[in-house]
Amino acid sequence: MSETQSYTPVVAEVTVPAGLARAFELFTVEQAAWVAERHWLGDERPAAIVFEPTAGGRWYERQPDGTECDWGRVLEWGAPGRLVLAWMLDGDWRFDPDGERASRIEVTFTEVGPDQTVLRLVHTGFEAHGEGGGSIHRSVGSATGWPAYLDALVAFATA
Repeated sequence: MSETQSYTPVVAEVTVPAGLARAFELFTVEQAAWVAERHWLGDERPAAIVFEPTAGGRWYERQPDGTECDWGRVLEWGAPGRLVLAWMLDGDWRFDPDGERASRIEVTFTEVGPDQTVLRLVHTGFEAHGEGGGSIHRSVGSATGWPAYLDALVAFATA
């Protein structure tokens, strides 16, 4: 009998220099403008990263040539305070359409002052990816994973 590997949640948190609605918009509408270098699936920086604003909606990137690369699905759309996503990329960064093999990302936005919003991202459920779970966990949990991704958002919002 094989033993299932267990992974700790990956948590990344930043303070975005923007109000609640603007911070949510930066994350969900303007992501292609600030996405960290090489944090995309296509051959070049995407023209758009799209979150269809409804439960069951697609989460994908659109390349300048119109090619679309799926990342996952929107599980909950709670604008402007919460977004829950299914991460449907396998350990080799290929889209896996089987939602049973997806991990979960919860992103919360909490306004803490005028033009100050804490964005907290919690990525869990790496076990669902099977053997690829360890690779995904190491990658998104590293300094060049979610922390770098969110730092790029803050740098963009500050510029």
